[in-house]
Amino acid sequence: MRPLLGCWMDVAGRIRGAASIVLFTDFDGTLAPLVARPEDARITGATRAALARLAAHPRVRVFVISGRGRADLKARMTAPGVPCLGAFGWDSGAEQLPTETLRRLCRARLEVAARLNGTPGVRVEDKGVSFALDYRGADGETGRRARRELDEVLARFRGTLQAVPGDHVLEVLPREIRGKGHAARRWWRLHAPGALPIYLGNDATDEPAFKSLAGGITARVGRRGSTRAHYFLRSPAEVERFLEGLEKEIR
Repeated sequence: MRPLLGCWMDVAGRIRGAASIVLFTDFDGTLAPLVARPEDARITGATRAALARLAAHPRVRVFVISGRGRADLKARMTAPGVPCLGAFGWDSGAEQLPTETLRRLCRARLEVAARLNGTPGVRVEDKGVSFALDYRGADGETGRRARRELDEVLARFRGTLQAVPGDHVLEVLPREIRGKGHAARRWWRLHAPGALPIYLGNDATDEPAFKSLAGGITARVGRRGSTRAHYFLRSPAEVERFLEGLEKEIR
């Protein structure tokens, strides 16, 4: 895995040679720095403006793809022309889950919340069509206990619900939501199958997208480690620099 900005000549050549580009970017930890409370996450005005300018370019399509609910994501983005795909890319505003699936998801969420109520550093976040067990603020033993409690609950919903690991978080999804890799490839093929795909993400939930878009430009943001991404960016600040560089190359 090489530094994306340090390999700019190679990357820029691919960008300039592409007839069109589809850019996918995660939100938390990619566009916005990770924070203790997800409701406090924000992107800079410069990042938002760069995304809006890219989205207005005739050669570029831009999508923000996140585990957040779509309404929450849209409220944080407010970038004209940038579609927000919530629930790991599944929710574009037109999809619905079976009623029984939603009932089971709700039952699982309420039981996990009841078991962990008052546990320091642990929170259960309702995202509508999914929920998250966030243990970022917990110590190691407390985090392990929270994960065990979740595993016990989900054992009764095997075949219906699944837990996807992120950065100190477990995202609980219905089986119908197949993750960012499936979503990114689907939207790429639907809107611009011959375009150069670019994908930026920061954690394990983005790894399937790095794999499914392996022929494009993929970059992991933040901590370096085992990944399917070709490049890395150190922080959301470097993501902002990449977006501005991308804009210059397509002028």
